[in-house]
Amino acid sequence: MKNKILVIGAFALVSAAFMAVSAKAEDAVKEQDKLQTQDQLQTQDQLQTQDKLQTQDKLQTRDQVRAQDKVQAQDKLQTKDQLQLKTGKDAEKTAGEDKNAVKEQKQTRAMKGAGNAKGDAVRERVGNAGEDKALKTQEKAVNADGKALKKQERKQDRSAAKEERRAGRAERRAACDGSGKMSGKGK
Repeated sequence: MKNKILVIGAFALVSAAFMAVSAKAEDAVKEQDKLQTQDQLQTQDQLQTQDKLQTQDKLQTRDQVRAQDKVQAQDKLQTKDQLQLKTGKDAEKTAGEDKNAVKEQKQTRAMKGAGNAKGDAVRERVGNAGEDKALKTQEKAVNADGKALKKQERKQDRSAAKEERRAGRAERRAACDGSGKMSGKGK
C-alpha cells in the first residue's frame, strides 16, 4: 500500500511539473502572438503614413504644375497682346507700302506675254508635282502587292512541303509490318 501511495504521489508531482511547463509554453506562445500582432500593426501604420506622404507629395507637385501652367498661359497672353500691338503699329506703317505693292501687282497682271508665260510654267510644275506624287503612290502599291504575292508563294511552298512530309510518313507507316519493325533498309 505504501508503494502505491508513493507511486501515486510521484505521478502527482510529475504531472504538476508538466502542467507548469505546458502553462509556461502556452504563455510564451501567447506573448509571441502579441508581439507579432504589435509588429503587424506598426508596419501597417508605417505603410499608411508613407501612403499619406506620397499622396501629399503628388498633390503638391500637381499644384505646382498647375501654377506653372497658369503662369505660362499668362505669359503667352501677354506676348500675344504685345504682338498684336506691334502688328497694329506695323500695319499703320505698311498701309502705304501695301498700296504700292497692290499697284505693282495690277501692273504685272496687266502685262501680256512674259508674265502669262511665267504663270503657265508655274501651273505646269504644280500639275506635274501632283502627277509625280500619284506615280509614287502607285509604285508603292505595286511593291506592296509584289511583297504580298511573294509572301503567299512562300506560304504555299511551306504547305506543299508539309504535305509531302505527311505523305512520306504515311508511306513509311504503311511499309511497316504488324510487329512494329520496318521492312527494308531503315530498320
